[in-house]
This record gives sequence, structure tokens and C-alpha cells, in this order.
Amino acid sequence: MGNKATAGPLKSPVLIRKIIEKAPAGVIILDSAGKVLDFNPAAAAISGYRREEALDRPVLEVLSCEVDREDSPIKAAMEGQEVESQEIMVLNRQGQSVPLMFSAFPLINEEEVLLGEVIIFRDLSTIKRLENERRHLVHMFAHDLKTPVVGVGGLVRRLRQGKAGPLLEPQLAYLETIGQEMENLEKLINNFLEFIRLDLHILTPLPSALQVDKECQEVMTLLSPLAEAKSIDLQGDYPQEVVVLQADPLLFRRVLENLIGNAVKYSPPQTTVILKVQDKGEEVLFAVKDQGSGILPADLPHLFEIYYRGAEAGKERGFGLGLATVKRIIEVHGGRLWVESQTGKGSTFYFTLPRESAS
Repeated sequence: MGNKATAGPLKSPVLIRKIIEKAPAGVIILDSAGKVLDFNPAAAAISGYRREEALDRPVLEVLSCEVDREDSPIKAAMEGQEVESQEIMVLNRQGQSVPLMFSAFPLINEEEVLLGEVIIFRDLSTIKRLENERRHLVHMFAHDLKTPVVGVGGLVRRLRQGKAGPLLEPQLAYLETIGQEMENLEKLINNFLEFIRLDLHILTPLPSALQVDKECQEVMTLLSPLAEAKSIDLQGDYPQEVVVLQADPLLFRRVLENLIGNAVKYSPPQTTVILKVQDKGEEVLFAVKDQGSGILPADLPHLFEIYYRGAEAGKERGFGLGLATVKRIIEVHGGRLWVESQTGKGSTFYFTLPRESAS
């Protein structure tokens, strides 16, 4: 093969300048005193200052924090500190509030001398507008769709109870099916709203002290009829010492009900489902183990995605919202969720919750 000509190192000031100019995010380069050395077009569009106006100005004159705080990330950048992705509000030249995702890192030479700082930021206005639209959509969804579904379900129950007169067996059978489908639809709406409210932080945890073994046993008791119907043995394994953690009791139960309920649903009859709790000091580890058919390797990476239903779901009904909601609940509590599974040997869902509230 012939020798190919290769380009030299990308150290040309012209190339570096071109990269900064074309960057889709705002880029400001500061000197060691916190004054502007360079300023790209994206920074000009966000701040309202032209490059020639911004040069040699203190950066706080160009990016003014909406609320002056001693711990401002912009002040930290002026002092040569590294700032990892923080959301801040600044005022542009016209005095308008602009939400930014802000990062910064120092420029240090081989002698560990601070030469300056690079600031990178993105305008979040469009994202914030879309978030507000999603919030309005959630409220509309809750009112305009959930209300008539609940109303229709109530009317169907009244008909089945004979409130409008006696019905024939075929009519009762039809109403039974309609009633069941309306319950499924209401469950879908509730799960969807719960997930979206958690995702948008409309629904936030209300932590309180809860005794772990007591809460777990109550959930196991609640689900025991479901297990007994399939001759499944529900077992709990708890620490000898009383374990107390700070979490939202309703959301904590929602997590356990979903994971244990799924374990029972997807397990064959006459098997065992175990909930094991371990005190790990600063956090509590929970494990829900079943003896089902396991999860296919192709499904594992997508298991906690909204609306995802793996191939092993089979004929079991569901909407793919449960595990996505569980993941969101655990995350807003500051915990972690993962799964280990072998095809034909069952699955174990693990999650942790910190002893102290993450909020």
C-alpha cells in the first residue's frame, strides 16, 4: 500500500478559532483575572453582546446572574474553579431572564499556573418551554381523559348491580368484559400520570421514617392472595435488627408491589418468590428473587424504558409503565435499581435506598 498524506496536529490557531466560532454552544474564554479573551457567535446570541463589546470586560458584566450569590458558578469560574453542568438563570443585555446549562474548566500550564478559564453554556429556553407544554398536557390528560373513564366505569358497575333493571346473562357477560377493560384503561392512565408527574417533578416524594420490615410484611400480605392463586410461596428475609429509613411510604409500597407482583405474575405455579432486605449501613439493599423463565439478554438493556415490554412478557397483560415508574421513584429517592437474570433460571431485581432522605 502506498503512503497516504496525513494532516499535522490540530494546533493551528486558525483551526481552533474556527471550531470555537462554529460551536453550537456559547463559549467564553477568560484570562486569569476573569476578563473576556474570546467570545463566540453563540455566546453573543445568548448574551446580546457583540464580540467586540464583550472583549476585555469582566465576565459578570456579560453574563449577569439573575440572583447574586456567593456560590454562583460564574464567580467560581472567575476564580479558576471547575464547574460541572449546573442550571442557572442569567440576565441578557435586554434584562431578560435566560436559563442556561453552565460548565467551566480552568486552563493550567505545565507549571500548574492558572492561565484562564473556558466557559461553555447552552440556552435552555426551548427545553423549558417544552417542559411547560408537557405539564399542561399532563393536566389536560388527567382531567379530559381520566374523568370520563372513571365515570363510564361507575355507570357499568351500576348496570351490573341491576340499578337500571334486570339483565340477561349474555348482557351481564358483555358488561363484565367492558368493566374489566375500563379498569385496565384507568390503570394505564394512572400509571402514565404517575410516571410523568415523577419525571416532571410535579409529584415529589414526601419522606418520613418507616420501619422496613413492617412495610415489607404489609405488602407481602397484600399480595398473598395473588401468590396463593398460583400456589407460589412468598417469603421474606429481613435483618434481625430493626431498620428504619427515610422514604415516601406510598411510593416505597408502589415499588415493592410492582416488583413482587411482577415476580408472582411471571413465575410458574408452585415456585418461590423471596424478598430479601440487607442493612448496608448508609443504604438498605432490597432483592426480589423469582424462579421464573428469566429475561432474554436482548431485553435487559431496555427493561426500564417506558412502554418497553420484553418478549418474555408472553400473554401477561401490561403496558410497560411499571418498571419505568419504579426506576423513577428509586432515583428521586437517591437510590439505584438493577437486575440480574439467567434464561430458564429466574431473575433478581435489586434496588437500594439511602437511610437518610436524598431531598
